[in-house]
Amino acid sequence: MVGFGNDFGASAYQVTLEGVQVNTNWKKYIIPIPDASKLTEERGMFFYSEGPEDGLGYTFWIDELKFEKLGTIAHPRPAILNGQDQVFSVETGRVLNIGGLQVTVNLPTGIDQSVKVNPAYFTFSSSNPSVATVSSTGVVTILDAGTAVITAKLGAADAEGSMTLNSVGQLIGPASPAPTPTVAADKVISLFSNAYNNVTVDTWNTRWQFSTAEDYDLQIAGDDVKRYSGLNFVGIEFTSQSINATAMTHFHIDIWTPDPTELPKAFKVLLVDFGANGTFGGGDDASHEVSITRPTLVSEQWVSLDIPLSNFTGLVTRAHLAQLVLSGDLPNLYIDNVYLYNGGTVVPTGPTVAAPAPTRNPADVTSIFSDTYTNLPGTDFFPNWGQATVVTQVPVAGNNTLLYSGLNYQGTQFASNLNASDKTHLHLDYWSSNSSSLSITLISPGPVEKPFVLSVPTTGWASVDIPLSSFAPVAINDLIQIKFDGNGDIYLDNIYFFKTSSGGTTPTTAAPTPVFNAANVISVFSNAYTNVAGTDLNPNWGQATQVSQVSVAGNNTLLYTGLNYQGIQLGSNQNVSGMTHLHLDFWTANSTSLQVFLISPGPAEKPYSLTVPTSGWTSIDVPLTAFTPMVDLTNVFQFKFEGNGNIYLDNILFHN
Repeated sequence: MVGFGNDFGASAYQVTLEGVQVNTNWKKYIIPIPDASKLTEERGMFFYSEGPEDGLGYTFWIDELKFEKLGTIAHPRPAILNGQDQVFSVETGRVLNIGGLQVTVNLPTGIDQSVKVNPAYFTFSSSNPSVATVSSTGVVTILDAGTAVITAKLGAADAEGSMTLNSVGQLIGPASPAPTPTVAADKVISLFSNAYNNVTVDTWNTRWQFSTAEDYDLQIAGDDVKRYSGLNFVGIEFTSQSINATAMTHFHIDIWTPDPTELPKAFKVLLVDFGANGTFGGGDDASHEVSITRPTLVSEQWVSLDIPLSNFTGLVTRAHLAQLVLSGDLPNLYIDNVYLYNGGTVVPTGPTVAAPAPTRNPADVTSIFSDTYTNLPGTDFFPNWGQATVVTQVPVAGNNTLLYSGLNYQGTQFASNLNASDKTHLHLDYWSSNSSSLSITLISPGPVEKPFVLSVPTTGWASVDIPLSSFAPVAINDLIQIKFDGNGDIYLDNIYFFKTSSGGTTPTTAAPTPVFNAANVISVFSNAYTNVAGTDLNPNWGQATQVSQVSVAGNNTLLYTGLNYQGIQLGSNQNVSGMTHLHLDFWTANSTSLQVFLISPGPAEKPYSLTVPTSGWTSIDVPLTAFTPMVDLTNVFQFKFEGNGNIYLDNILFHN
């Protein structure tokens, strides 16, 4: 970037040309002066700014640096707001800055060139100064109700673009501050409150794409409050110093809105944990959104929300909280006292009941560690790999249990190489109140190893059946070791390999082939129809669910292993208002909870509960009226499944 007018002070008349290309040929660049009559006492004659390219610096030369009158610069076209006519809904007291200031000229080469310019070159005016005034630096202040149009000139030339302001006058707001929190400071992690010392928050408005929220800081009777206008959703990030909330039990926020709150209007809170790697989308994220409606939600009074963190069921880890997202149907929102706290719930240090006793046929099992079966002899549960983990075997309700204290990593060494090729799954039961990261890895010679990520902390004993195909390319017929990686204290039991031939945990027949007329179908996943193109069956929403497509009696079938929640992102938004039902086939032997959601932008979503476990394939046709009026059937773009266990799905489609 090159230009002039940067005088290390007000830089009133700065002009900037961005994106200058450099190469091994001398080239003349012309930076047009928008209005030379303004430059009577200019000190900032030239500046340039550049950073490394691909991490590397380079050398460049500048010569023939001069101000000149070419006489060949033609057709200057000034613009504000990038030449657009923009309309804003505002209220008294709102302050806006006019941006997008530029001048475009035609160069001697015949090519148009645009430069960014500072407001002092322009003369701004308001069509109705009693409604809105505009300063010489392009700062607009709203004074009263009504309409005003802000325009500008550069010299005698009218600038393209305008700002139309429709002011509603004085917006209704809280007359008194939010209630003062009473939770003891040593039990609180505060993001925003005058009552506590706050942690570092990087931004209270990430300005993500499609967010229309604007944020303001204000005071009510001396109390600091944040206000959002035009709120559809807003991201709040604390990624530079994520929050460990494993010892917390509740999320608190005080909200005040002048907007109507009748059903189905809702206020939503989303918490996002970036996992141990501290990176969004790094494969170990977790998140969950909670929706608040009537009668809790009311207008024109402070509402104190104390949401148990256990309500955020998809937030399976919370040692690295990094995002808070507020959304819903309240475009005008005041917030205060945003914090996490421990409400006094005692976090158990160990399980008080034993892991569930396995019921599988011993003939189908190769057991590593379990009181129920005969275990593989000679297994070393504490090989010396230089780990910091302390390994003990402890009784839990009379059941022998493996305990890893202060886990960093820990191995299990088989006495001889294990051939598990006749097995289909690895089972294990685990319990942890303080782990934020845990994975299990199978290892064959080489070593060749592949981890499987487990959801922690748990709310009791977690039982998982992991398909051995999840560990490819590990040689299942030549296993030498099992390894656990993570942190915290982990209780383990019933570690065994099994096959499903007599266990009945996988379907042996395909889902029934649907017979709907193709002309009356919009198909998402089915061998019987043409599916919506570009659909993503495994979008990265931070879920723990393992997604695969398996063949069941020759039919392509969707399998969710270890479901917590799972999304489907349609390749394009679908108008299903001409359809009458959502059809799907599902099969599960071990799920105790399963819901399907339709989602339209907003997001607006509504669940429908399915009956589990099944005794075979269940075919269901859900009336689409079950999802209205929350979901806009003319603009459906996502599915979500929530629950547990292993779920087989097929023939997901809309039909009339």
